[in-house]
Amino acid sequence: MAGVEPARDQGTSGAARPRRHWGRLVLRIVRLLCAGGQPTADLVRDSYDRLAGGYDEAWTDHMRDLSMAMLDRLAVPRGARCLDLTCGTGFLTGQLAARAGTRALGVDASAGMLAVAAARDGGRCDFRQADVLAFLNACPPARFDVVTCAWGLGYSRPARVLAGVARVLAPGGRMGVIDNSLFSLAGVLGCALRAFAERPEALAHAMNVRFLPGSVALSTLMRWHGLGVSAAWDGARTYRVSDGPAAVARLQATGAAAGFEFAATAADRDAVFARFAEILQARCAAPGGIPITHRYLAAVGVKR
Repeated sequence: MAGVEPARDQGTSGAARPRRHWGRLVLRIVRLLCAGGQPTADLVRDSYDRLAGGYDEAWTDHMRDLSMAMLDRLAVPRGARCLDLTCGTGFLTGQLAARAGTRALGVDASAGMLAVAAARDGGRCDFRQADVLAFLNACPPARFDVVTCAWGLGYSRPARVLAGVARVLAPGGRMGVIDNSLFSLAGVLGCALRAFAERPEALAHAMNVRFLPGSVALSTLMRWHGLGVSAAWDGARTYRVSDGPAAVARLQATGAAAGFEFAATAADRDAVFARFAEILQARCAAPGGIPITHRYLAAVGVKR
């Protein structure tokens, strides 16, 4: 994320920043990851349940043209049997149904997002609440002609999802993916780590996500699982917010940092996120507001 680096990191009082304990934070992260605890998938699902009502305004509308560009390259055939994985509020599911002229199926783990999807759809599509991997594993082979996965692959297991998609695609079937990259929100993540380094004991959950670094990695996985890649690309989309608290609120509303609001203990949550907002403001404030950049990857493949 682009931003202006100040001479020093200060709180709202103007005092020098608290001491940061990087070694303790690293040990805390390692221990949390080794201990297991509440699965990341559950935290992500709970986060999307919470933000479902405002998701389209905060995220879908912002990324609509990028999702549509992927769909244009996918070139959905008329009559195709379509599946939309991590369908969220069903925007892409509806687009698949309109282009294919058939009923598309959307699958997502979040009941909140699916409730919004069903309400907005008007009966054109079917929706099912399920973990995408569990759904793919239970699905008959060669069941679909088109499969999409938009903005959710990194919250699952990408290699396993792609293997499952290759199995359920009919010969000549098509797959389209667009997702945040591993380096999306890099600047935001750095600010969050600084906040937790000041209070390592406040970290309650270490998010175990699997975002890919770029379209080369995605294309490699697709080819490995028998999908010929017809197009692959990377990009970035930036928006601006007025200040640190607005940045934190927008991040929590978009789902791009789904589950992150549960990273801190309940007792420390308000203090940690207030400090996070201060650090964002101090490190990234610029003329026109704080820039927040989402880096993304995308690819379209055909089953050989």
